[in-house]
Amino acid sequence: MQQTLVGCAFCDAPPGTETGEAHTWGQDERVTHPICVDCAIQTETGPDERDHVACDGCGLVVDALAALTRFRVELGHLEGPIQLCARCSPGGLATYWTRDLEEHLVATPAE
Repeated sequence: MQQTLVGCAFCDAPPGTETGEAHTWGQDERVTHPICVDCAIQTETGPDERDHVACDGCGLVVDALAALTRFRVELGHLEGPIQLCARCSPGGLATYWTRDLEEHLVATPAE
């Protein structure tokens, strides 16, 4: 029997790293990815504008929450949502209702 060793789907954490699950919905079914503690707890501070939302992975700011893919994280005692842009989300946009990222960009994070 062959076993696939998987690290975190959101970063370069090696196989064997303690991971939990990040869930979102694909077009027809629930999609699950392994997520490490560091990725599960990262969150960007909320942008000052009322309708602007930041990607929890890179800090990119968009004008519509639907331009990001939302994941529900379950990892030990950690539980909660993270929002990621197509660039940070494993496999790109995971949900069929997610809007085109480029037309909703407001600001990119300072380099």
